[in-house]
Amino acid sequence: MAQAVPAGLAAFRGLVHEAARRAGGAVTRWCEPRVTPNFHAAYVEYRDHRPTVAVLRTHAGDVAFALDHEQQPLEFVDDAALTSVLEEFGLGVWRTAELHRPFKAADWPLLDVRDVRYWRPETAGQALFNWWD
Repeated sequence: MAQAVPAGLAAFRGLVHEAARRAGGAVTRWCEPRVTPNFHAAYVEYRDHRPTVAVLRTHAGDVAFALDHEQQPLEFVDDAALTSVLEEFGLGVWRTAELHRPFKAADWPLLDVRDVRYWRPETAGQALFNWWD
């Protein structure tokens, strides 16, 4: 299980811009939630026609990639170039295999039991990156 190094949002924005540049892309859009979802998204577009990737970051600092942050359920993807640079900066990045593993409440003691009962996440990714209110 990947763990992110806690960093303020401003610092994270800078890291994502630099990671995108070094990976051959650029941040073209930044989405900040008002209430839900529980994560921010920065869209990275590549010059070489690779698919646009949304870099997701939860309020707790978890980082992953998806094709579209507004699509539910999220379609998580791996991006080797961005992962390499973000890990070089000391950030942990969740891989799709980790995000697709079955959710077990016992593994997530910090999640509100009421939210888990109501929303019933099926995967770790649904529990980490969510639209719960």
